Amino acid sequence: MLLPPRSTRLLLVVCLLLVGGCAKRIPDAEPSDIPQLESALTADPSDVRSATRLGIAYYKADRFEESRDVLAQVTETEEARGAAWLYLGLANEGLEEWAAARSSYQQYLSTGRSGPLLDDIRSRLQLIVRQELQAAARAAIEAENELATAEPAPRSIGVLPFRLIGDRPELEPLTLALADMMITDLSVTNALTVLERTRIQALLDEIALTEAGLADEATGARAGRLLQAEHIVQGALTTTGTDGIRLDGNVLNTVRGAAAGEIADEEQLEAIFDLEKAAVFQILDVLGVELTPAERQAIDENRSDNLFAFLAYGEGLQALDRGDYDAANAAFGQAIELDPGFAAAQTQNAEAADLQDAAQTSTSQIASQASTELAGGPVGAPPESAVATGVGSTLTNVTQGVNPNPTGGQIDLGTTTNDGGGNTQVGNDRQPVQEAGGNEGRPEPATARVRITIPRPGGGR
Repeated sequence: MLLPPRSTRLLLVVCLLLVGGCAKRIPDAEPSDIPQLESALTADPSDVRSATRLGIAYYKADRFEESRDVLAQVTETEEARGAAWLYLGLANEGLEEWAAARSSYQQYLSTGRSGPLLDDIRSRLQLIVRQELQAAARAAIEAENELATAEPAPRSIGVLPFRLIGDRPELEPLTLALADMMITDLSVTNALTVLERTRIQALLDEIALTEAGLADEATGARAGRLLQAEHIVQGALTTTGTDGIRLDGNVLNTVRGAAAGEIADEEQLEAIFDLEKAAVFQILDVLGVELTPAERQAIDENRSDNLFAFLAYGEGLQALDRGDYDAANAAFGQAIELDPGFAAAQTQNAEAADLQDAAQTSTSQIASQASTELAGGPVGAPPESAVATGVGSTLTNVTQGVNPNPTGGQIDLGTTTNDGGGNTQVGNDRQPVQEAGGNEGRPEPATARVRITIPRPGGGR
């Protein structure tokens, strides 16, 4: 039985989608393919497909710089797919170019196709950011002489961990937890630029700051200059009596190297959050920041309902800083068990889980999972398996949904999108009037082709 013209055209479009996906497939590449791929790219410098494969082959041969150079050019084209961004991130990671690796991986999250691999890269970004902060800290130390005379960022402030004084070592986690809560509270107002705790800790690790130096003005001023912060909060927690605790500190102006104001208060240990809030309001008063009633309320409400949960939270921060992500995950999990509404613990618990996954996954393991990216169709199109699975329902639904009396032209299937996790969605953005008149068809995607140069050893081309 002959198909009606409308169904014939629809079947042709679906078949073209399937064949097109196959035509766009990029075979994997190995180091042994490098000579052939270099020749192919020399013959046709705009061959994005060969360039992508060459970049992959260079990466697998540990020729990271050449891989980076080729794939960076590929990603400037509209034909670049997730595989190019993925291997560009891997190459940059091999070169320890952490900022570039982060940027490439972020682009991969927008263009990639493999759901499991996307999850791995999301987790890996947490680890890459920490590497980037450590590299930035080392660079700041190397440029310390220049930074000593540079103007800090206006209205910027950092909070150093506090020094613990007394005979209660079990309270040591409070030194980090209180500083972390202060950072969150100071961030409530837009009048200040507050440095993230991980950035501060990365610098402290690099300069090997001892506990004794945490409350020293000279050390605080140096840390502030390296962080390019206008002010630094530093001080000490002192245990008093049986269950008392006192906070003493100052708001240091890093340019002058002198205190702009002091903070001090004392409470029972069970009122530790009242102590922290009082200190935050004193800091804001020193800096001349006026809070709205809503901002003041937000600061006051940022607390845990359980002191032991707060201590567990501090233990989690300690574990994060020493790179023990398993212990950090366990500590944050305990904090959540003790206080299910502890939002900061929930956030850090998720980050610790990501870091743990990323630390246990090597770049080689990530590269071995890249076959999905290489086998798929162009970016934005559904994977071939998804198209094939949905052919029957698509034929039925679209055949019934098109304008009933088309006079010519192509049947418009609407838009087909992929959410990056393997889920396909068909949008009904057809134009029945133009379709009936034969004026609306599926437009060809615009592409840009550029000349890609092959890097040679020693910097030649």
